[in-house]
Amino acid sequence: MNAIPARFEPHRIEPTKQPGWLGWALEFFSGPDLQNPHVDVTLQLDVTRAWARYRAAPSAAPLADSFFSFLVWHLAQALARHPSFNLRKIDGVWYRLGNPPIFIPVAVGGDERFRSLVLDDVYRQDLATFSARYRDRLARVRAEAGEEAGANEIFRFAHFIGNLSNLRFTGLTLHWRPAQMVGQSFFYFGQRYADGERMLIPLSARLHHSCTDPFVLNQLIEDFNGRFDQD
Repeated sequence: MNAIPARFEPHRIEPTKQPGWLGWALEFFSGPDLQNPHVDVTLQLDVTRAWARYRAAPSAAPLADSFFSFLVWHLAQALARHPSFNLRKIDGVWYRLGNPPIFIPVAVGGDERFRSLVLDDVYRQDLATFSARYRDRLARVRAEAGEEAGANEIFRFAHFIGNLSNLRFTGLTLHWRPAQMVGQSFFYFGQRYADGERMLIPLSARLHHSCTDPFVLNQLIEDFNGRFDQD
């Protein structure tokens, strides 16, 4: 059993002492006899306001290198405000992580297909700092063969946020490993497209039902969208 890195700010919790839903769901939906504890939801997310905010930045000082990275940072800031998405069951023990990493699969083609990009401390970073680190890490991942050091060990602590920019999917179901992925939510953004005057983007969310569900996903999305109403 490996200790959780202190930089992820782990706080051990006792499931039976949690209020309401979590008090029984944490253990019920993470038990060994449950075949699939996930709820898969795919939305056509209205990002009209987010797209306008991203495009409004001057070209000499862009907010982010790509619309995807812009969305990742804002989603991370929203996730920081919703404790249910920060719960992980590690080696049979439940923890709330105060500063989990972000894990992004990067398509590189060839036999490798994907490499791993890991970003720490995103909850504490402003958009400019995040964008600079994202740009640097992405360039390194694309240039260097093989997995990023420690990516496999870090994976189970992380928020998984992927980008399928060429696919306008209407449904997406992901795989999982029970020994490695307990409590995690997975997010995939798809290909953005115009629908009249609106800009939409597919968003697939795989929710671990022990700690998340469509109700808290709706709260997360409302918080995420509300960020683009701010000046």
